[in-house]
Amino acid sequence: MVPGEKMTPAKEDYLKTILELSGCSEGGIRSVDIAEALGVSKASVSNMTGILRKEGYVEKKKYGTVTLTESGRKAAEEIKRRCDLIEEYLNKVLGVEAATATADACRIEHIISSETVHQIDKKLKKLFG
Repeated sequence: MVPGEKMTPAKEDYLKTILELSGCSEGGIRSVDIAEALGVSKASVSNMTGILRKEGYVEKKKYGTVTLTESGRKAAEEIKRRCDLIEEYLNKVLGVEAATATADACRIEHIISSETVHQIDKKLKKLFG
């Protein structure tokens, strides 16, 4: 990350989406696929991928595909892990319906502390191994 640059919920959403889409693609991810997954315009994707490229999270060739850099992959995996843990906790421990747990986890992941994520992880391991 560029010194002084802040990770925002939008950046986190893009990184997580690119990571998830990369599991379905052997090359890179097309901007149109990112736009469709996030429900945004291709212009918005172009703007954000430009920001993420400058910050060292993605590589993008003009009119080409988007791929995560090593630091982008690490950041995206941590974001996804955080979201997955929250979702699992909401669903399995609190009994929140799966679709609601998924939607809530996607919102909570942007504001939750690393301490709370750690405690959720410990609790889930204790309960479910």
